[in-house]
Amino acid sequence: MRRLVVALCIAQASVAYGDATVTVTLNDEGRELAQRLGFSVPDFVAHTQAQIDELYKISRIDALLRSFANTAAFAQRGLGADYDVDPGDIFIGAGTAGVQGDVAIGTTDSALGGSIVNFSVLAGVNLSRWHLPKWTVFANGFYEGTTIRGLEGDLLTLGAHVQYQLVQPTLPAKARWTGVAITTGVEYAHWTVGTASSLETHFIAEGSGGRKSIHVSSTGALDVDASTFAFPIEVTTGARLLRVFSLYGGGGVTLATGGSQINAQLDSELTINEEMLPVGNATIDGTGENGPSAASAHAIAGAMLHTRHIRVFVQGTFASDELALALGLRVVP
Repeated sequence: MRRLVVALCIAQASVAYGDATVTVTLNDEGRELAQRLGFSVPDFVAHTQAQIDELYKISRIDALLRSFANTAAFAQRGLGADYDVDPGDIFIGAGTAGVQGDVAIGTTDSALGGSIVNFSVLAGVNLSRWHLPKWTVFANGFYEGTTIRGLEGDLLTLGAHVQYQLVQPTLPAKARWTGVAITTGVEYAHWTVGTASSLETHFIAEGSGGRKSIHVSSTGALDVDASTFAFPIEVTTGARLLRVFSLYGGGGVTLATGGSQINAQLDSELTINEEMLPVGNATIDGTGENGPSAASAHAIAGAMLHTRHIRVFVQGTFASDELALALGLRVVP
């Protein structure tokens, strides 16, 4: 495994690149605004470029692309398996998760600007009827539209997993340990987003003479495309209380490969006041390519209403730069 991680790191480092620029031009009103705020014109241009750079992550476009790839790879983490399976179970179900990553574009508010919603349909079979009660196999997937501020796109997730009951549960009782399970598999994600309308944002310009909110309205092309393969390995355990209430948790590591690309060609109008008085314009041009982190760790924790035929769960999955909160239902005929 160590050799595989090193190979993935080398492969991804060899293709990572990013090249992007912000060019700001002020009109007469913009030059007067610079003086009112206490800037020289060159300093105000530099200040405006730095603010737009921060909003669109221009100078760290390689990190933005890695975050897109990581979030795509993480979008279905924990939705492709059941963590409290009974021998003989055959089930189908669906779940939804709010996923938050560092993929905000056009805002510095990563909590809102970097959030998406993912769905997953799951089917699973415990192999006890084939005399393999310690083994359960799962398949999941979903295709949906996504939106991040003014960017719209599509997210396709597909997964196949296998789970092995390493340590058997204790006998049924009002309080029962569910043993230790190992889950692994492969997860594929393809996520595209692009400009569907203008991107509207703003920043605060502040100098010795005061501060002013400057609105930025950007039109043109901003397209991101990420495709990843992820290979998680998880160890989980839990307890079942009063025969119908389950708590579970654990952690794992994930190896990932793939890539993400960006193409940005935006023209932005800079305005102030309610009258949207123009003070200048900015152009954003950039391209880049990167891949997901070759190896990462995550934790998982959840609770489930576990009856014979109906399972309802809430679940959280946590990594260093991503988190997901999920809710779902599974039916056992």
